[in-house]
Amino acid sequence: MPHRPVSKDIKARIPILFHVQGRSREEIQEILGIGCTLVYDTLRNQRHYGVHYNPLAHRPGCPRIVRSSDAHFVVRLLQNRRTLYLDEIQTSCTPVLVFNVTKSTILHTIRRLYFSHKCVSTKAQEANNLLRSHHMITIANIAPYPDMLMFTDEALA
Repeated sequence: MPHRPVSKDIKARIPILFHVQGRSREEIQEILGIGCTLVYDTLRNQRHYGVHYNPLAHRPGCPRIVRSSDAHFVVRLLQNRRTLYLDEIQTSCTPVLVFNVTKSTILHTIRRLYFSHKCVSTKAQEANNLLRSHHMITIANIAPYPDMLMFTDEALA
């Protein structure tokens, strides 16, 4: 199971609590709300490298092409209109950004910014209910009595 990312300032407090204040591992866990593995790993990094993190570790994956200013532009777009499709965001970003951004890059940026799809799905549900009620009214105009409708099963044919 992958580790939950912990900020460097919390990791920096572990050696101080352990060496300077003389706290035990259990006390450090309770104070910072972290696991014992993180305490042991941080103290090991402090002992081996002299810093509270592993300087030889690198970030997995490709470097991000969307800078923070570009991500803020996407955030402002979504704050103005909460129900934008990815292609609408892409066409809005094309004249502003200096590079062509793909839909998958936009999706990863939105996920990285912790945007929720709850608002979008609520709007889609409302639109779906509206279309369904319109369809039911259309059927009621065609056949005012339920006895007038006949349904067949095409699987038997």
